[in-house]
Amino acid sequence: MPKSARFRILTKELNRLKKQFIPKINPTGSYSDRQLALTLAYRVLAHAEIESYFEDRVWEVAINAKNNWDNQGKTCRTLICLLAFSGQMMEVPPDTLNPTKGSKKLPDEKIKINKKIDLAINSFKRVIDQNHGIKEANILALLLPIGIDTDDLDAAWLATMNTFGEERGVVAHTSATPQLFKRPILPMNCVG
Repeated sequence: MPKSARFRILTKELNRLKKQFIPKINPTGSYSDRQLALTLAYRVLAHAEIESYFEDRVWEVAINAKNNWDNQGKTCRTLICLLAFSGQMMEVPPDTLNPTKGSKKLPDEKIKINKKIDLAINSFKRVIDQNHGIKEANILALLLPIGIDTDDLDAAWLATMNTFGEERGVVAHTSATPQLFKRPILPMNCVG
């Protein structure tokens, strides 16, 4: 499968960060404070690159599905999943479009599919905008609504991403000083 332009950018950036921040492996396991601090910085920056990649790509997929619907009336798995994971109620159709005296007309978002799709797209955009990680919960919130099947997600990869996300959280939310004296810090294979 060809790699997307956005994936090539991710790969290039991760390789650039690795060259700039990760020291050559020392067989003795002895690294200077500077080398350890740079490795911690790599973890935070690599995490940001991966997070940005996921957010950009899922939004691109969602917008493509919406544009196909708007321009050609074509539906796809992505559009169905965006609706399914939007949190909207899937009500049964109304009995009538003509309300009786004293009852309110149903709002368009209850009866117009275009409005339901717009709500689903807006809901997904909020999920993307509020995303702050690459742990399993973050990944599922981004991938399931665009139609990625859970059977296609590797459990070991999700566990690796969880670990990487947790370790990045420690780096990003605590002082670096105690971290420099903990276990050796090496980059994970999954991120470059």
